[in-house]
Amino acid sequence: MTSAAAVGGRWRDDLRAPLRPGQWFFGLLFWWMSLYPTLLPRNSFSQGAISGISAALGLAVGALVAWLARCVFVALKRPVPQMSRGWGPRLLGVATFFGIFLGLPWWMARQNGQRGLVGMEPLAAGSILAVVFWTVIVGAILFVIGRSIARWVRSADRQVSQIVPRPVAIAVTVLLVAAIGITLSRDVVFNQFVNWANSSYGTFDDTTPPGIEQPTTALRSGGPGSLVAWKSLGYQGRKFAGGGPTLDELQQFAGPTATVMEPIRAYVGLQSADSPEAQAALAVEELERTGAFSRSVLAIGTVTGTGWVDPLFAAGLEYMNNGDTAIVATQYSYLPSWISFLVDLDKAKANGRALIGAVTARWSQLPVDSRPRLVAFGESLGSYGSEQAFVGGDAQSSVDDALGSVDAVLWVGPTFANPVWEQIVDARNPGAPVWRPEYGSGDQVMIMGWPDQEPVAGLVGSGSHIVYVTHPSDPVTWARVDALWKKPEWMNHPVGYDVPNDVVWFPGVTFVQTVFDLMAGFSAPPGYGHNYNPNAANGVAAIAAPPGWSAADTVRLDKILNANLQ
Repeated sequence: MTSAAAVGGRWRDDLRAPLRPGQWFFGLLFWWMSLYPTLLPRNSFSQGAISGISAALGLAVGALVAWLARCVFVALKRPVPQMSRGWGPRLLGVATFFGIFLGLPWWMARQNGQRGLVGMEPLAAGSILAVVFWTVIVGAILFVIGRSIARWVRSADRQVSQIVPRPVAIAVTVLLVAAIGITLSRDVVFNQFVNWANSSYGTFDDTTPPGIEQPTTALRSGGPGSLVAWKSLGYQGRKFAGGGPTLDELQQFAGPTATVMEPIRAYVGLQSADSPEAQAALAVEELERTGAFSRSVLAIGTVTGTGWVDPLFAAGLEYMNNGDTAIVATQYSYLPSWISFLVDLDKAKANGRALIGAVTARWSQLPVDSRPRLVAFGESLGSYGSEQAFVGGDAQSSVDDALGSVDAVLWVGPTFANPVWEQIVDARNPGAPVWRPEYGSGDQVMIMGWPDQEPVAGLVGSGSHIVYVTHPSDPVTWARVDALWKKPEWMNHPVGYDVPNDVVWFPGVTFVQTVFDLMAGFSAPPGYGHNYNPNAANGVAAIAAPPGWSAADTVRLDKILNANLQ
C-alpha cells in the first residue's frame, strides 16, 4: 500500500469511528434545542441547516467534554471509564428515535403557530421529510470537516509532543491551530470574499435600473445643470434621482384645486467626489442650485449599503406635501447591507456625520421663520449612519443633540449596532419591554410599528421628536453575537406580539437560529421582521405632515404607497 493510500485509509477509518456516548448525547441535545422557534418562521431548508449545524456543534462540544474528562482521569492516574458499551448507547439510541419521531411533528406545530402570528400559510405536509434531508446533508458535511480537522490536530499534537513536554505540547497545538484558523479565515477566505463582492457589485453599480432614464428637469441630480454627473450616481442613486411620483400623480393625490410642485431630489454618488466631506459639500451645492432651502420640507436621507433611499418614505414625503420638498442623500458603498455591515461601518458613520453636519450647518444660517422644516431619516444601516451624527454620552444627551440640530427624526428598523437606539433601550422606563422601550414621557421619543396602531393625524406632539419604527420580530434589531453565551432580552416575557411565547435560549444554538432569522428578515411578510412597507405612511406623517393633515389622509397615503408595490 502506498503512503498516500495508507493516509487515505486512516482518514476513512477516522470518519467511520463510532461516536462516543458523550458526543451522541450533546449532538441530540443541540439538535432538539434547534427545533425551538425564535424571531421568524422557518422553511424546511433553513430548519434543516440550523439542525445540521446545531447537531455538529453538539458533537464538537461532546468531543471536547470527553477529551477534558480523559485529561482529568489521566492527571489523577485513574482508569478512564469505558462508556461505549452497556446501557448508555442503547438508551441514547431509544432517545434519538423518539426525539425524531416526536420532535419533528412538534416543530411543525410550533412553526405553523408562528406562521399564523405573521400571516403566513402553514407548512406543507412533506416539510418534515425535507427537514430530515437537509439536516442529514448539512450535518454530514460538517461532520466530515470536523473529523478531518480533528485528525489534523491530533497529528500536529503528536509531532509537537516529540519536541516538548506533553502539557506544553497541548498549549502549543491549541495556539497553532487557532493561529492557522484565524489566518485562513481572515486573510484568505474573508479577503477573497470581499474582493469578489467589490468586483461583482461594483460592476452592477455601473448599471441603470430598468425603466429609469436621466432626468430632464434641473431639479434632479444628474439632470440639466446638475453639478453631479448622471453616470457617477451609482445604481441606487440613478434609481432615486430618476424615480418618484410624477406631477400628474401628485396632482391626482392632492386634488384638482391644489398647487403641486416638482420635488427636488439631490444625490451624490460614490464616484462623484473623493471623500465623505467632499460629497457632503457637493450635496449642499446641489441643494443651493435647485433652490431646496426655499422648499417647505428638507429631508436628509442616510442610505443603506447599496446607496438605497427608501422609496416609500421619499414618495410619501412628496405626496404629503404636494411636492414642495427636497431630499438629499450621499452614497458610501455599493455593497449589500449585510456585507457593508462587516466592512463598511466606518464609512456609514463618516457618511452620516458629514452629510448631516454640512446640511444642518447651512440650514442653521437661514432665518428661522423662513427656512424649511428639516428632518432626518434612515432605514436599517441608514439609521445607523444617521444616528452617528447625534450620538452623545447618554440617551438624553443624544436626544437633545438630535432635536437641537433638526426638527424631527425618523429611524426605521434600527440595527443592533445603532448607538442611540441602544442608549434608549438601556434607559427605557421601568417595566417597559425591550421591544417597546418607552422613554420618558414620550414627548421626545416615540416608538411605532405595531399592526393595530391608529393612523397618525399630523405631526405628533410639538412636532419636534425622534420616531423609531421597529418590530419585535426584526432580527436586524435584535440578533446579537452575545446570544452565543447569554439570553437575549427580547426573549424575556412578555415577548413581542409577533414572537412565540415558547422561545428558549440555548448556548450556541440560539445564535445559529438568529443568524438564519437575519437571512429571512428582509423577505418577511409586510409589517413583520425587517419589512416596514406598511409603516411608511405613519412614519412620514409623524415627522413631516403639513398643516391640516388628518388620519384619513394617512390612510389614503398608505393605500397609494403600498399599491405601487404591487
